[in-house]
Amino acid sequence: MRRLAMNKAALLVLLTCLSASSAWAQTPVPAPFDMGPEQGRQAPPAAAPAPSTPSAPIPAAPPRPLSRDIPLTPPRQALPSRPVTPTPPAPAAQATAPSQAKTSEPVDLGRRYLVPSGSLRLAGEVEQRSWSVYLTAEQAASPAKLHFAYKNSIFVAPEVSNLRITVNDVQLYAKRIASSDQSTEQAVTVPAGVLKAGANLIRFRADQRHRTDCTVESTFELWTDIDPKKTFLSFDNKQSGRFTRLDDLRAVGLDGQGRTRFRLIVPSLDQLGATDVLMRLAQGLALTGGMPNQSFSLQKQVSGTLQPGELAVFVGTPDELRPQLPNVASVASAAAIASFVDYPGGNGASALVLSGPTWPSIQGLIESFVTSTDGSATQRREALSTLSWNGVDTPLLFGGGLVNFANMGVAGEEFSGRLYRTRFTIGVPADFYANAYGEARILLDAAYSASVLPGSHIDVLVNGNLASTVPITSTGGAILRHLPIKLTLRHFKPGVNTIVIEAALMTAADKACAPGATADDKSRFALFGSSQFEMPDFARIAQIPNLSAVAGTGYPYANSREPVSLFLGRIDEKTLSSAATFLGKTAVASHRIMPVGVTISAARAAGRDALFVGSISEFPANVLSQLKIDEDSRNSWNPDGGSQAPSASSLTLRDWQDRTGNNFLSRQFSALADWAKENFDLSATMLRFAPATNEMYKPPSTAKMIVAQESDPTGLGTWTAIISPSGDALAEGMEQFAMQDNWDALKGRIAIYGGADVPVDTVAVSWFRFLPTQSLSFTNARLIAANWLSDNIMSYSLLLAASAVLVGLATTGLLSRIGRE
Repeated sequence: MRRLAMNKAALLVLLTCLSASSAWAQTPVPAPFDMGPEQGRQAPPAAAPAPSTPSAPIPAAPPRPLSRDIPLTPPRQALPSRPVTPTPPAPAAQATAPSQAKTSEPVDLGRRYLVPSGSLRLAGEVEQRSWSVYLTAEQAASPAKLHFAYKNSIFVAPEVSNLRITVNDVQLYAKRIASSDQSTEQAVTVPAGVLKAGANLIRFRADQRHRTDCTVESTFELWTDIDPKKTFLSFDNKQSGRFTRLDDLRAVGLDGQGRTRFRLIVPSLDQLGATDVLMRLAQGLALTGGMPNQSFSLQKQVSGTLQPGELAVFVGTPDELRPQLPNVASVASAAAIASFVDYPGGNGASALVLSGPTWPSIQGLIESFVTSTDGSATQRREALSTLSWNGVDTPLLFGGGLVNFANMGVAGEEFSGRLYRTRFTIGVPADFYANAYGEARILLDAAYSASVLPGSHIDVLVNGNLASTVPITSTGGAILRHLPIKLTLRHFKPGVNTIVIEAALMTAADKACAPGATADDKSRFALFGSSQFEMPDFARIAQIPNLSAVAGTGYPYANSREPVSLFLGRIDEKTLSSAATFLGKTAVASHRIMPVGVTISAARAAGRDALFVGSISEFPANVLSQLKIDEDSRNSWNPDGGSQAPSASSLTLRDWQDRTGNNFLSRQFSALADWAKENFDLSATMLRFAPATNEMYKPPSTAKMIVAQESDPTGLGTWTAIISPSGDALAEGMEQFAMQDNWDALKGRIAIYGGADVPVDTVAVSWFRFLPTQSLSFTNARLIAANWLSDNIMSYSLLLAASAVLVGLATTGLLSRIGRE
């Protein structure tokens, strides 16, 4: 009985435990504690979906006053004196694009990407890259960490190779390079006071040595790749990414691929009257951001969540914006006002709202903002803005002058390796005309040790082209004081020019290459910051067409006194986005806001500067003919890259001779051209009396977009066209051209974009029109004539022969007058 009683008690305890366990399993588990910001936090999923019911507007967030570091007072209209309270949007605004909002990843407001390009490789034995990053006052005051990831070549010797990172000249990281197997991620705490509100200088430097090889050629196997997607600043204060003042727009930043995008959300986008002011707003935003890879997206409604490096700008009246921003400031119904709100989507990203009771009032508000960013008031630019991707602004030389290396960011340093490399940038104006005769000079202050052998040399490259080589022929070392190195100006172009100095240094120890020789840190070369770049006086007259002048300085559109005619193939989001991106890039290049007048008639663009944007099927035939674009391209240039069979044509005897090489005259001319090239380095294009006319161009079927430029039919204006086979290709091509590397590749009369992995191709200019940019002077006229005759040597020879004949006739006449036969 006792055992039976004990069994009953055990059974009772077991049933009690099972009952408690079942009750505990039905109890909802509390959500885990979330360390992130409360805004945007989602509730745990319910057991069953509840029926959808209309959502009520959420209450306004605590006020965030909008300070006006940039005045936004529209003409003849005062802004309200009290600060505007930005409010988060109601959930109804999220219904505009629920699918995109669900698939998009939330933005980390406490993260700021750093690398201003899609990739960053530190190659060779020594290379340094620097650029500037703009931070808001809240970001600078917040505790921060620097995150980065890198992977290096297997040939890099980790025991003698180092990676250094500095922020505002404060060293944050200096360790050995040892990540050849896989990418290594690092996080470094940024000391308080290092970051500052405004521009912050970031510098990455790699000093690398080969494991086993001591030759100069082996240095090309050394590299360290910095991953842009994993290189960023993280801030403890997650709210530091919010914008509270207009000056914070400069901190728009970039994404993990170095891109920056502005989303202009305009419900009345298809209205022709709104296009002019939106194009000016795009230029003002581009100048404010100042990033190297900026693009624009114009749309009617919200789509998806804002990603890093993106800024949304809502433009419209309160009635137009209320369906997407239900809590838009009510004061906008009485006066034009600028304010910040939370972007619809719940991630807390800030969006700028420009609103007013009417479009004329909005236009006045935008005009105030644009005027505050315009650099037209400056009489003469002394530098080109390259701080955000080069670490220092580029000096702009309008004629002869000297610039010290130290002022271009090249400081004196010693070097113990085999191939030394450094770089700097020089800017020239749009009317630069010295490609055929001019020579610049580098006055080099340097030294090399006694161990350096003859056969070593110093090379100078201009825009990737070898411009000069100085051999080292003496032994025992030397100190070079203002050694002149001549650089032909044929490789220079309007805008920014990159000059690279390389010193290939060979020693007896390198030939022996004993074990551990690559670790020798004894200096063998030194470059001093007192070195100088000397630019001579050069001819100044603009040439049309010249796409490098547009990309480099925005010429001629930035200098246009009348509004630039903007012809759009259609008023849709893709065409407007492409036009805004091109105008934004031009504004950054010129540091000016150009007036724009949208037109739907190509005839009204005659006699003035004009910009054409659209698909090739939307272009008038006379515009294509003036741009020297083959009319057959309408049919042969297809979006899918396919091509149609050429139309049949009758075969002539001359065609047959040209194909088979049986034309006697062509054979003789080819033989003469080959002889001149072999003996005198003269090409066939140089053996001419005058430039030939530009031929008709037919885009290849694989091209995604082209940029073409020519004079207008009257010869008074300049026409530039952005042409694609379709609207999708237009948007893709212009966004790719917005990348700084592709934008710098614009030159000649036609630039062709063939795809993301295809280099930009160009068509050279054969015939161009001179466009005077200043009053005529004898000195400038002489330089212009010297360059033109140097470029057309047959005319120079004919002129020289005619001068000799005239001198002979004059001498004969003089002698006959004094009685001598």
